[in-house]
Amino acid sequence: MGIIIKQSIKGSIWSYLGVLIGFLTTSYLFPNYLTTDTIGLFSVLVAYSSLFGQFSLLGTNGVTSRLFPHFRDNNGNHHGFLFLTLIFMSIGFSLFILLYAIFSPALIESNLEKSGLFSQYIYLLVPMTFFIMIFNLLDTYNKVLYDAVFGTFLQEFLQRLIILITTLLFVFKIININTLIIFYASAVSVKGIFMLLFLYQKGQLNFKPEYGFIDKSFRKEIIDVAIFSILGGFGTMIVFNIDKIIINQMLDLSNTGVYTIALYFGTLVIIPSRPLLKISGTLIADAWKENNILKIKDIYYKSCLNQFIIGGFLFLGIWANIDNILIILGEEYEQSKWVIFFIGLGYLFDMMTGANGQIISMSKYYRISLYFILSLIVLVIILLFVLIPLLGITGAAISIAGALFLNNLMRYIFLLSKFKFQPINIKFLIVTVFYLAIFFIVSLISQQQLIIDIFIRGSIISILSGTAILLFRISPEINETIKTILKILFSKK
Repeated sequence: MGIIIKQSIKGSIWSYLGVLIGFLTTSYLFPNYLTTDTIGLFSVLVAYSSLFGQFSLLGTNGVTSRLFPHFRDNNGNHHGFLFLTLIFMSIGFSLFILLYAIFSPALIESNLEKSGLFSQYIYLLVPMTFFIMIFNLLDTYNKVLYDAVFGTFLQEFLQRLIILITTLLFVFKIININTLIIFYASAVSVKGIFMLLFLYQKGQLNFKPEYGFIDKSFRKEIIDVAIFSILGGFGTMIVFNIDKIIINQMLDLSNTGVYTIALYFGTLVIIPSRPLLKISGTLIADAWKENNILKIKDIYYKSCLNQFIIGGFLFLGIWANIDNILIILGEEYEQSKWVIFFIGLGYLFDMMTGANGQIISMSKYYRISLYFILSLIVLVIILLFVLIPLLGITGAAISIAGALFLNNLMRYIFLLSKFKFQPINIKFLIVTVFYLAIFFIVSLISQQQLIIDIFIRGSIISILSGTAILLFRISPEINETIKTILKILFSKK
């Protein structure tokens, strides 16, 4: 678990530096200087380009995650692996361009009345889709080379830094709204270029083919994995992006903008999970190749417990400060309160169930993931169409939380039935009880001036949580991390 903890800590540092930047941009600059229509445009552009970028990969992400251990070598060419992915991507992006040419006129027409801004800037989907496709593939490729940190740096920190700088240029009237939108699309896209340059500098960007390496049976396995990965990967993207698209279509860009800001606070819970699961997935793939079930079981248990402790701490901090968050956002965002709650709760359950998705997708049962995703898509779309008219953007949040709960419950039951993996024990109950107790204590505090109130609540939550975790010795990994941080803070040197 050494490499997992080390890279998770590094990734989390970049993630939370990005959170600080994102907090300034999303909670202050966006609500105060941009219209909700513009914020909604940003969200819808990213949602569509993420969907199309995933589709254009034609399953190469799944092939990379699952089958790269069979290609790995020491000379940087990896038996022509990147040449193979280049073929897939060329076909996939060509299909996207064809579909865009056919369907974009209808998409423009359907958005002219309620979301005219999206119709005006729909052309940005082409470059954004291309560079998101490049980044997603190369980030996965870099991850299987045991580096989950650089992609996190680009996505969580650098992208947000560029968006902050761009927004400040607009705030100080150095650029206009049109340039801001173009620069925003560029900030989302540029990480693909940086990843290309990084891998080139590492000597890992080799597109030389090796025709004799892939035999007939291996070719069949690659195609099989790719087909299921197209459906599974695209299905996952649908689940996590369809909410913005449907809100835009059923309501308007303004509601999409409010939902996007609320979503930011809800998703803060899941941020530490991203670097951890990236590197865990690589180790799980190697463990399956060696049929090391005990190692997989150990990773599964520790990922569940450690993520639940961290996710619970973050959810507690966010919900204990919900009134402060709403004060910061302003009256226009009052309806975001329960969006933040349900999205945060959904992601907390996602963290609690750990690396379940990686374990299934890397195993011989990877096809079952497709059935989970397909049922999930049907459920989330039905819930969105039923709950949005009844509850607005809160209905969308409940739909996503319900989808996260169901998907992870199915994965949990599957791993329990197939491998007898049972990560839940008394420690989870202990963590739940002391977090509830801490919330009760914090809720007794009367509201103070904004900054003072945030500081008081945050300090109490941090001190009591850290003390409880250390005293009960719930997680050796987190205990060791806390002790290291305390040594650094209170060192006499």
